[in-house]
Amino acid sequence: MSAEKRKKKNALPVIIVLVIVLLIAGTGFFLWGGSRSTTLNEAVVLEIPEGSSAKTVAGILKDNDLIMNEISFVLYIRMNDADDKIIPGTYTFDPGKVTYGSLLSKLKTGDVIANTVNVTIPEGYTVWQIADLLGQNNLVNRDDFLNYLSTAPVQYEYIPEGNDYTKFEGFLFPETYNIGKSWDSAKILNLLLREFDKNWTEERQDKADSLGLTVKEAVTVASLIEREAKVDSERPVIASVIYNRLKADMPLQIDATVQYALGGQKERLYYSDLEIDSPYNTYKYKGLPVGPIASPGLSSIDAALNPADTTYLFYQTTEAGDGSHYFCNTYEEHAAYSAQKNK
Repeated sequence: MSAEKRKKKNALPVIIVLVIVLLIAGTGFFLWGGSRSTTLNEAVVLEIPEGSSAKTVAGILKDNDLIMNEISFVLYIRMNDADDKIIPGTYTFDPGKVTYGSLLSKLKTGDVIANTVNVTIPEGYTVWQIADLLGQNNLVNRDDFLNYLSTAPVQYEYIPEGNDYTKFEGFLFPETYNIGKSWDSAKILNLLLREFDKNWTEERQDKADSLGLTVKEAVTVASLIEREAKVDSERPVIASVIYNRLKADMPLQIDATVQYALGGQKERLYYSDLEIDSPYNTYKYKGLPVGPIASPGLSSIDAALNPADTTYLFYQTTEAGDGSHYFCNTYEEHAAYSAQKNK
């Protein structure tokens, strides 16, 4: 055997040993790096569904910022032989340090929330309707909750500062929540705002940027759509009318903004109502109202970010009575349809 071949043969075991050492070191670093503790700045409530796999559990924890790496937590579960030991249910994690050990221990012992209330916030609810709903479920005093919102610190830069509870209008995300009976207004507010923040993805931010909209403006448009649309397929079309009227420097003339300015839903608006002097009155003032008029759902948010390509400037409800709308380009068409409808 030549010296060169002997050299290659002797080098092979060394390479194998180095590869093994690197794999062990890499795995160790991966597990250590992924399992470092995280710190929660606010309470997190999450649901572990029945029959969740280790991967599903890790994904839920990652989505809620409780862990930094899903794969390492899955390995941690398996190293502790806990694949089938995690108990489903609703869990709450208080602010502070969270480790893999504390997470798994809680999930294995089933330290679930027992003293809670399920509350569904419907799409299109206003801040004061949400306060009423929380009050009806004996979670808060309605007026105390609204007073807290007036002075509550703003955590997200896209929510404007202000001394009125309407600064949070549109950002209290419509969803079903599991709320602890002992929670205060701050914890409830954080839960609702966090849900909005989770749903305002980078993709949605990019869409808003491409339209030249701030987050508040996008949510404002979405709230108008939410209050106006009754048929899902019409949401992007209504969005197009809003943008077309803004581009044409026409007042939006949306009844829902007047309802908001009046402080509640009226069965019928009168001409005198349209004269109310409010920055929300889109009959009196051009442009978008000063802020959202309700909490829009994702379908309205996505419609605001993905408007249909139309030239429509007008719409009104049809004779069908199903909430559908008739869309047109000119006032003459609009008036003619209205006259025919009211014969």
